[in-house]
Amino acid sequence: MAETFVLVHGAWHGAWCWAAVVNQLEKLGDRAYAVDLPGHGQNYADRAKITLQTYVDSVVRFIEKRELRGIVLAGHSLGGLTISGVTARIASRIKRTVFVSAIVPLDGERLTDPANPATKPMLDLITSRADRSLPVEAMGPQFYEGLMNDVPPEMRKWIDASLCPQPWGPAIDPVPMKAFHASGVPTGYLVCENDATPVAGAANWHPHFSSRLKNPAIKVVKCGHEIMFTQPAECARALHEFALM
Repeated sequence: MAETFVLVHGAWHGAWCWAAVVNQLEKLGDRAYAVDLPGHGQNYADRAKITLQTYVDSVVRFIEKRELRGIVLAGHSLGGLTISGVTARIASRIKRTVFVSAIVPLDGERLTDPANPATKPMLDLITSRADRSLPVEAMGPQFYEGLMNDVPPEMRKWIDASLCPQPWGPAIDPVPMKAFHASGVPTGYLVCENDATPVAGAANWHPHFSSRLKNPAIKVVKCGHEIMFTQPAECARALHEFALM
């Protein structure tokens, strides 16, 4: 029986980043959909007006419009904020929620706290831009090298050309998590073993974020953060196995 996947990208990316994973899932006999969040890819929303709720609403609409059920909902990186909200909204449609080297926020947490003096230079840059967005290069070379640590140089050029500025509204909105945890939807965490992307207050994404889930299924792939590009077949296989649990 074919499994159904809805794939949510992270910051700076778009649905395009999942293309190879979608292809691999289809080879396994599954149906897979990748979503462009507002302000990303071919979803040309005004980045200055985008909030976390905008992200959540867009994915809920995508799923309901297609009448999808029994979904494995997967989110990469910043996509963890979105899939948490979507799961809370339409839990009856979701078979499992999978965090792919993704952020699992604490209830009420903001990814960026405007009250923290350390964030002022970044927020000043964002507010100086008409679309209130942040280019990936503004994160600095350490962040970028961590993000792309195992991506070949030629592939980096292609990814760089495809990335878009990240709307910053979703990163400063507090994330409600109580309804997500109360939903009863099984979870999974796909660990990118060599992920070198810096995490505030922790050495690694796992177990820092995965430990915030209730009894998640865990799978590990030996790769960096950008698993969709460097290990698409392994990513698809892990997602497929999550669906069968």
